[in-house]
Amino acid sequence: MWLVRLLAVVGFILSAYAYHVEQELINAQRSGLQYVALCDVGWFSCSKVFSSEYGHASQFIGLPRISNALFGMLFYTAVITFTSLAPKLMFPVVFLMYAVSCVGSLVLGCILIFVLNDICIVCMSIYVVNFVSMYRLVGKYRRGPDGKAKKKVN
Repeated sequence: MWLVRLLAVVGFILSAYAYHVEQELINAQRSGLQYVALCDVGWFSCSKVFSSEYGHASQFIGLPRISNALFGMLFYTAVITFTSLAPKLMFPVVFLMYAVSCVGSLVLGCILIFVLNDICIVCMSIYVVNFVSMYRLVGKYRRGPDGKAKKKVN
């Protein structure tokens, strides 16, 4: 579980950076200034993605507008907490959380590429964190929460 916890820290940092960029974009718009994020490289534009309506995907499922980045920070904080305090007890919860996050990553990735016609380095990095974490959790599930291989029943 240490790798999942480490990846959650990386995910938190990436989400915090995304939130920072969102806030800088809002402040720049209020001031009538242009803001260029460090992750705006060539034709990759994090700013375009974070300032789009899809940067607050919660609104599409009937919730108030919550930044995806803020939601990500809360998500990774929960993962870090659950895997630190009671990893065996909370394993099913973390597994389910990452399963949902992978579905969300697929949906947001498709929106990113096919609707916004953009690539966001930060977003793609977060998707990698989610899928690698899920891969590790699936491996752990197959071995069992105690890390031992499950016995086959004939």
